[in-house]
Order: sequence, then C-alpha cells, then structure tokens
Amino acid sequence: MGSAVSFRGQSGKAWSFQRAAADSAWSRAPGVAIFAIPEACGWRVFRVIELSGKPHDIQPIWALAEAERYGASAVFVALEFDAPVRKQIVADLEAGFQPIISSGVRTGQVIRLAA
Repeated sequence: MGSAVSFRGQSGKAWSFQRAAADSAWSRAPGVAIFAIPEACGWRVFRVIELSGKPHDIQPIWALAEAERYGASAVFVALEFDAPVRKQIVADLEAGFQPIISSGVRTGQVIRLAA
C-alpha cells in the first residue's frame, strides 16, 4: 500500500486510509475503500464502499470500473475487520463528503453528472 492519508466525515473523526494501486489486491481485505477523482485542490470523492473481505466478492472491482469511467484514478483503503465499524465509517464519510454515488443508490438507477 502507499502513503497514509486521513479523511474526516461528518462526525469530524479522522479515518486513516492508505493509497493503494488499482491493480493490487486491495479488494480482498475487509475494510472500506474510497474511489477519488483528482481536482485542483485535492480529491473529489466519487464513491465510498464497504469491503467484505470475501475472496470471490467482485462488487469492489465493478465499483472501481464504474469509478474509472467517471475519472477516478485513486483508491484509498482502510482495513477494518469489524462489520458494524465498517458500516459506521461508510455512513460517516458519505454524510460528510456527499460522494457522486452513495451506497443508498439503487441498482440500475442512472447517475448524471452536472455539466
């Protein structure tokens, strides 16, 4: 994994993440992943997802592919084995960052970016 960075959600708590290479095994460990788009003043959070840590879970890879279509080029990962804590991290970060796509979006719903 790469350099350490902290993200603060709505609660103000600093959650520690590591930047991971998109082609590394980041999706196999339980935790939380953030897909981000580079902007002039930092990162725009595209999506925050919970990582189950299950070996054959392809949901994170599909989420990365979707994020890359919209310009996301960074993956940040926080390892967390406790499922309720993972859900808390995702909820806190989504509330604080208002990502382009949130976990509340239903499958098949069309997401449109502002021009």
